[in-house]
Amino acid sequence: SAFFGYEFSENSSASISYSRRINRPRGRFLNPFSGLESNINIFVGNPELNPAMTNSFDLGYLHKWNRVTLSTSAYMNITDDNFQFVRRNNGVSADGTPVTITTPINLSKEYRFGFEFNVNYNPFKWWRINSNFNFYRNETKGDYTFTYTVDDVVFNDFQDFNRSAYSWTTRVNSKINLPYKIDWQLNGNYEAPQNTAQGRRVGVASANTSLSKDVLKDKATIGLNVQDIFNSRKMKNDTYIPGELRSYNEMQWRQRQVTLSFTYRFNMSKADRQKENQQRQQDGGGEEYMGG
Repeated sequence: SAFFGYEFSENSSASISYSRRINRPRGRFLNPFSGLESNINIFVGNPELNPAMTNSFDLGYLHKWNRVTLSTSAYMNITDDNFQFVRRNNGVSADGTPVTITTPINLSKEYRFGFEFNVNYNPFKWWRINSNFNFYRNETKGDYTFTYTVDDVVFNDFQDFNRSAYSWTTRVNSKINLPYKIDWQLNGNYEAPQNTAQGRRVGVASANTSLSKDVLKDKATIGLNVQDIFNSRKMKNDTYIPGELRSYNEMQWRQRQVTLSFTYRFNMSKADRQKENQQRQQDGGGEEYMGG
């Protein structure tokens, strides 16, 4: 990676960067043994899947005012051997419904262009708001040939995966210092709908909240967390498969979860504690949605 920055003043700066990153497939993506997600949906890994390589370019600008900090960036990512999950007809049926197989493949290339805004706003000393907005355009190039057998007859279905799509995501996190040194965080996330190589991904909205209080001379913390308040964090996809098949898939990683925790920190300095708080704020006070 390479990074260059320039400060116009104490409150204003610009940067430009380049990095080359590798994205290795997970073990599940490589496992050739099938996993039964339902009686008509089967996931099969691809042991020949190669790592994806990304060239990333970023141009950023940051400006600070009295209560507001704004950082923006325009970026371009070019990925070779990008992972793409494809669904195909298995050639068999369950109670009259065709069985489909989902498999990851290396598609030729993916281009992503976009811009991102991050805003930190402190309307009062006891209230902090940070938000993120990301708008991007995806362009994918590649094709794939599906092979399956029905009654000893081999069928080959060719599908062109060349496509382009626009989408956006946003996140808002609010942190309020309540009386008795209680911290309250509330965050909301939204991923807009997006056209995919074989269909369309439905938009997803979710929200989390937490209450925490330091005790025992700030060496311990009691926390109450609610993940996915509205139980809406679900991945939904409409897929159109060669052979005039349409498949609707809905998956939820985890249902609404309420946890009560107690954390005690041994030999943690004040500086370490501040770093922990900063990391918690950057994480948005909750789990990131695994959109696949």
